[in-house]
Parts: sequence; C-alpha cells; structure tokens
Amino acid sequence: MKFLVIGNLTRDTIRTKDREKVTFGGTTSYCSITASRLGCETHVLSRGNSELNQWIRILESEGINVDLQESEDVTHFVNDYVGDKRKQLLLSDAGEIDHKRIKRADLIHLGPVFNEVTLESIKDARKNSKIVSLDAQGFLRKLKNKEVINRFWNEGKEFLECVDLLKIGEYEISSISKNKDYEEVCNELLDYGVKVVELTLGQKGSIIVGEKIYRIPAYRTNTVDPTGCGDVFATAFGIRYFETKDLLESGLFASAAASFVVEDFGTKNIANRVKVEERFKMLKNTHNLLFGE
Repeated sequence: MKFLVIGNLTRDTIRTKDREKVTFGGTTSYCSITASRLGCETHVLSRGNSELNQWIRILESEGINVDLQESEDVTHFVNDYVGDKRKQLLLSDAGEIDHKRIKRADLIHLGPVFNEVTLESIKDARKNSKIVSLDAQGFLRKLKNKEVINRFWNEGKEFLECVDLLKIGEYEISSISKNKDYEEVCNELLDYGVKVVELTLGQKGSIIVGEKIYRIPAYRTNTVDPTGCGDVFATAFGIRYFETKDLLESGLFASAAASFVVEDFGTKNIANRVKVEERFKMLKNTHNLLFGE
C-alpha cells in the first residue's frame, strides 16, 4: 500500500539538568519510519530548509520519499525538563504546508505539530486517498510568549467531517470536547463524521470506538522513552485497518507496534512487521483471556 504522512519535520532541543541535546523528529518522522518498516511505499510531505538535510538523508535511507517545501525556518521545539514540569517552547515555525502538493495514496495520515495542516489540506487528502487518518495534537496548541500551551479546538467539527480515523491522547480530551467521559467523548466525535476514534491511554492501553467499542491492553515492556508512541500507534492502526477493516485486530496490532518504540530513545527501536506480528499474537491471546473474544 502507498502511505503518505503530512506534517512538519522538527528540530528538537532537549534540556535536562545534566545536558542539552539536539535531535530531529516530529510526528512525521515516527509515522514514516513505522510505515516503511511495516512494508509500505512511504512518502512524506513537509516544510523546512537545508537544516533538515542530514535527517532527510536518514529517512531516505529507510526507503522513504521526502517532498520538502522550502521555508526560511524549520519548526524548532525546545523541551525543557529542568524544572518540576516539562516546558515546551517553539523557537521557530516552518509554516503551513501547501495542500496543492498532496498526491494520491491509499492512506494519508495528517500529523501536524503546530497548525501547519489546513482545512484545505484535509479536504484534498479526502479527495486523494481511500482512508484519511488524523492525529489532532497539532491543532490543540497555541503560543504564550513562545511557550506552547493547550487551546480548545473550536473548529474541530469542520475538520473532522473529512476524517476516517482520529487518534487522540488521554490528556487531549479537554481540548477537543467539554465532555469528560471517555466513551461519550468518542461517540461525540463519531457524530462529527469520524468513522473510528483511537483514544490512547499510555500504559493503561487504549479504547477503540467505531461500530463497536474495544478496550485494548498495552503490551507490558520496559519504557525508556515514550516519545512517538502515539505516532507509531496511529500509523500501525491505519495500516492494519486498511488491510482488514477489523477494529479489534487493528487496535491490538497498533498496541504491539507501539510497544517497541518506547524501549529506546527516538526512532531507534521502531520494529519491522515480523517483530510486530509476534507481539500482536501474544496480545491477541491476552485479550481473548481477559474479554473472552
């Protein structure tokens, strides 16, 4: 299958009490590497400049095709862990991606990190793909003196009318709905036109809501770095859903895929399909024992 992910590649500065480290990533990086290692013909549509060249070469070495729109800046986040809580800053922003450069794909996943995906992009994705998948996080952010803070997504209903699969995290619910009950929030989003909601709950697993509701267990493993876990989950879910249209199987497969990335830093431990299938089978057995399905 042909997989296209749209969103800005990022430069990330990580500050701790002991050191400062610069890495490259973003939702688009995690999603594209996951799709490629799961056997998809993988494409990226992003925006930035030559500062990203070294990282783009790494993605290309994975067999990923990168279409980079030229921009004066790259999207540069600072994740500061020096204080009691993480403080995230946005030092520069590559800006909106040109929706006219969206090409046909079996599955298009929209992974904005800071409002770079427009309503026009989502409408064009709808026209050019069989399945449109969206991670809402990039629409739920605003700036206050360069600090990234949450905002309520008032425009969500209009965007979600064009979306098949929606991935949201537990801590994003308050920015997307005024309802606090998990299942009621998911049903509210389905009323907007979304076919399937993937609500990720970290080590508590996930809830998949579509024609039925499924509670998906997390694969128990040693978490080193949770960054990118949701991105891997959304990508793997979309790919399996495209292949099977089975909500339960897609959720279990996504949980298995996400369990690998947390075991190391960054994208190092994103697994291939053979490894994911092994953990998928174990999770499926666990689910059958817990829920008798």
